[in-house]
Amino acid sequence: MNVLAVDTGYSATKIYSETKSGRKTLIFPSVIGQAEFGEDFLGTMEDNFIAELSLYPGKIRNFGETAIRLNRGGEVSADRDMFTKHYNPALTIAGVARFMTEKQAAAPDVLVVGLPVNFYSSQKQTLIDKLQGSHEVKLYNIDGSVAKTVKFKLEEILVLPQGYGSYLSYALDRDGKKIAERIVSTAVIDGGEKTIDIVAADGRYIHTVSKSIPSSLDAVYHDLQREIDAEYDDYLERSTIEQYIRTKSPYLTPNNESVDLEEMRKKVLEKHMPEIINRIQMTVRAMRPQKVLVAGGSGDMLFDGIKNVFPSAEKVESMIFSNAVGYFRYGLLRQNSNEDA
Repeated sequence: MNVLAVDTGYSATKIYSETKSGRKTLIFPSVIGQAEFGEDFLGTMEDNFIAELSLYPGKIRNFGETAIRLNRGGEVSADRDMFTKHYNPALTIAGVARFMTEKQAAAPDVLVVGLPVNFYSSQKQTLIDKLQGSHEVKLYNIDGSVAKTVKFKLEEILVLPQGYGSYLSYALDRDGKKIAERIVSTAVIDGGEKTIDIVAADGRYIHTVSKSIPSSLDAVYHDLQREIDAEYDDYLERSTIEQYIRTKSPYLTPNNESVDLEEMRKKVLEKHMPEIINRIQMTVRAMRPQKVLVAGGSGDMLFDGIKNVFPSAEKVESMIFSNAVGYFRYGLLRQNSNEDA
């Protein structure tokens, strides 16, 4: 059985699978923009991610890096309910088509996806209904010609809470088998750009205790934007700042001064750290966990502060992809269980 895991977060979509030849991964920003075609006179031959989904016929859109490049950073909904209902399935389906094309992979027999903990119970069936069934995705060139048409059918869809995937990446081995000594009361702090999902697990997902809290990174970026404006007389969109940091490219000011925005962000984050850590601490202490695991991009940024209040805290292996890895291993676990039955 071919298992594919897709972790669609507010900041990035991560896709993960394993084959006999090794691990296959794909990551792209969770942004979308309206596509506009024109003649490519210079033959730029950029790698483009432009797609039309049969789920939304007639809407050709730029995705991921292409939306950032061609749509001034791209569009994403600040409304989390809207993101969950519409952006999540669109990014997932487009991502599956891109993964199949770039990795020369077959359509998945089992697709494992996730939802933020605050939306897991209410939106699980809605997401399954959107993803299940036959799909056709047209991938376009920059001049509007169709580069490839990808057809696939998704039949078995498994949905997990985001953050719980990181726990499963710790509690299951690479074959999807349980590691008995790791099935203990665990709190997972899964830091994203918009929210921090804090998940309580002990082999089960304990939804009454798990919660999603604001990451406070919005305030960090607002302060960073103000500092850039005050110091360099320039305004940068958050998506532009994130692009500089993600690509590790120096920002050149109007005076041609080179600035490391990642280092600048770290200094701003330090000012906000006490408030963020206090929110995390209040939630995690109520769980009384034996184990504290930290995952996600902002989890990595916050790790030192978390470690100060929870000395036994550990980073999950592959922090960015830990949710997707856990989803994949859960797919193997379910497959093994079906075979045993």
